[in-house]
Amino acid sequence: MIKILIYEYVTGGGLINEDLSSTLLHEAKLMTSRLHSDLSISDEVSFSFFLDERLKNLARPQSILINKQNSNKIYDENFLKKFDYVLPILPETNLNLYKYTKFLEEKKINKIISDKQTILSLSNKLSFYNLFINQKINVIPTYNIKEINKIKKIKKLVIKDKYGAGCSFVKIFKNSSKKDFKDYNKNYIVQPYIDGKPYSISAFFDQNDLYLLSINRQDIKITKNFIKLNKIIVNDKIVDDTKIYALLEKIKLILPKLYGYIGIDIIINKKDLYVVEINPRLTTSYIGLNETLGINLVNLIIGKKIKKRIISGKKFCINLNENK
Repeated sequence: MIKILIYEYVTGGGLINEDLSSTLLHEAKLMTSRLHSDLSISDEVSFSFFLDERLKNLARPQSILINKQNSNKIYDENFLKKFDYVLPILPETNLNLYKYTKFLEEKKINKIISDKQTILSLSNKLSFYNLFINQKINVIPTYNIKEINKIKKIKKLVIKDKYGAGCSFVKIFKNSSKKDFKDYNKNYIVQPYIDGKPYSISAFFDQNDLYLLSINRQDIKITKNFIKLNKIIVNDKIVDDTKIYALLEKIKLILPKLYGYIGIDIIINKKDLYVVEINPRLTTSYIGLNETLGINLVNLIIGKKIKKRIISGKKFCINLNENK
């Protein structure tokens, strides 16, 4: 039996020294609940979760409670090596995902995720752009905040945090001038605003194969010029999955060490498909895969073969507003 340890950053103690009020908490709870359900029905794995002690009302027999006194357990090499694999689910913010993956590699702890260099190249939005711009993949032009003059003729711009996760900070500027950006430092990037329909792709990459799991429509809400993800319609097949599968094959050639569950954000307009970013970790869309397609992530992790293109089944809506 394979023993897996899950470290989800928000619910698992990553914020143990901070106020537990992250906007990602609702999504994190949904994701860990789904993971627990998927892992529980498998006879081939046993598993444990790190759990922030302040969330002990969510505790299960598999929970390992983390508090300020024992938070070093998350980095305890001897403890982690009691498991066959560690599955890290951390945001790219502040390079958290990269730093923990780097730690696992340095301690030679088996992990279910891409290598540290692949994660680093995808965590930095400017590095991501520079990596893909010469690879015949349509990506959004991306500049350091100090390079605003290079796109000053564009009337609608977007500013993002360079190492952000999801819509952590995405703000639209219209008819902007250089003075609008004086309060933003080198940790931000700027892009032209692309008008189109936002989608995400759920996929799984292993050493030899890739699997297109679902195409998901993103419902975006703009409030005071800030872009936020309101809900996700998992398995909303509106776009051409042949084109999407071809894109995944290109990405695998460019990033041969990309491994595990992958989320890819895209924008589709009348003429083009733009790749916005690639998330080398479980993303929120995973929550709906079992409901829509009957896909259990465990089967992919342990190497069971499934259809490489699974675009069928019903739709599933993930509402990211906890109050609705």
